[in-house]
Amino acid sequence: MFPEIRLASVTDIPGIMDIENQSFPCPWDTETINACIESPSFRTWISRLDGRVAGYITAELDAPGLHIVNLAAGENYRRQGLATCLLRTAESWGRRLGAEVSFLEVRESALPARALYKKSDYSGTQLIQGYYPDGEDGLQFRKTIRPDRVASVIAERILRRCAIIPPVGVILGSGLSWLAEEFGSLLEISFEELLGESSPEVPGHPGKISFSRCGRFVFMLGRLHHYQGYLGDEISMLPGVLGDLGVTAWILTSSSGAVDTELLPGDAVLFRDHVNFAGCVPECIIGRVRRSVYSNRLRKAAEKAARSTGTELREGIFACVSGPAYETSAEIKFLKNKDFSTVSMSTVPEALLLSARGFDVAAVSLVTNAASPEAVVTHEEVLSSQEKVRKKQEAFLAYFIREAVSVELQ
Repeated sequence: MFPEIRLASVTDIPGIMDIENQSFPCPWDTETINACIESPSFRTWISRLDGRVAGYITAELDAPGLHIVNLAAGENYRRQGLATCLLRTAESWGRRLGAEVSFLEVRESALPARALYKKSDYSGTQLIQGYYPDGEDGLQFRKTIRPDRVASVIAERILRRCAIIPPVGVILGSGLSWLAEEFGSLLEISFEELLGESSPEVPGHPGKISFSRCGRFVFMLGRLHHYQGYLGDEISMLPGVLGDLGVTAWILTSSSGAVDTELLPGDAVLFRDHVNFAGCVPECIIGRVRRSVYSNRLRKAAEKAARSTGTELREGIFACVSGPAYETSAEIKFLKNKDFSTVSMSTVPEALLLSARGFDVAAVSLVTNAASPEAVVTHEEVLSSQEKVRKKQEAFLAYFIREAVSVELQ
C-alpha cells in the first residue's frame, strides 16, 4: 500500500482524534496532539485514503535514537499495511538524521500491535510497570536501524553552523538570487562545504544556502541539475535534508522559457502541475509521490500575494526537460500543441522529493525568454532578462514568501 503521506497540520486534528478514540483505552486529547504537530521536537505524519485521515504516526529524535511516540490506523484501514508504511516513513526520517536505533512502547495487552512490531523486526527489551495512565504495564521494543551517512553528515554540518532551522525554504533558479537580498543574510554556507565536494559552476547559480536575518527563511541560491551529471537523489539532497531538519514549506523558482505565446519576459506562472520529460526521479521516493505534487494551500497564498501586489499571475503546466541544450523547434511545437505554459531544465526532482516527504510545495516559473520555434535562446539571454523579472515580480515574490510562513503554521 502506498497511501498519500504528508506532515500533519492542525486541520487534521479532528481526523486524528477519531482514530485515537477508536484505538486506545486512554486516548490523547486535542491539546497533546496539537502540541506534537506544532513542536519542532516532534514530527507527525498522516496518511490519507479516500479523502480522509486513515492513520498517523508521531516520532521524535532524542539521545537514544528515534522514539516512535504514537502510531495508529483507523478501524477501516487496519491489516492493509498502512501502519507499516507510516512506521517506515518515520524510520527513514530517523536514518537520514543519524539515528542508529528506533524504539517505542506498547501496551502488554496489545497483541496485534506487538505482532506488527515484531514483523517489522522490533524486539521486546523490557517491561515498564504501570507505564500507562490506567496502570497497565508497557513493553519497550527496539530495532537497530542503519543511518544514512550522507544525509546525516550534511544535517550535522548545517546544525553545526545554524541551530535554529527556519520553517520556509526557497530555491532560487538561474539568476534569481537577487530575491534573497531583501531578506538579508544572517549566515551563508556553500554547497561545497555541505556536500564535501565542488560542483561544476553554472552562471547564475552561486551555489550556497543563505539563512535570512529574521530567522524565518532559508534560501538556496542556485541548484544542481540533471545535465550536470547529478541523479535525482543528488539534486534533491540539500532541500531534502533541510526539510528533515524542519523546513516544511517550500517555494521553488526557475527561470523558464515561455511556450505559451501570450507570455512575455518578466511574467510569472504558478505550477498547476508538470510533466517530467527529463525522466529524472529521486529513487528514494518511487511509489510514494502524491498525485497532487503542488500544495493547494501554497497556491492560494500565491494568489493572495498576487492580488495584494496587483500582479498578474497565471497558472499553467510546466515541462521539465533534461538539457543542457535548449529545445528544438519541433520540441517547442510539440509542447505548444499540448498546452504547456513554460519549459525549463529543473525544479521537478526537488518538487517530487519534497512533496513525497509530506511538505507543502509550490513552484513558480519566471519567464526570461520566448521558447518559440523561431527563437534562438542562450543562457546569457536568460540571465540578462533578470532586470525585467525583478521589476515585475519582486513585490509579488517577496509577499508570497512571507505569506508562506502563515500557511506553514496552519
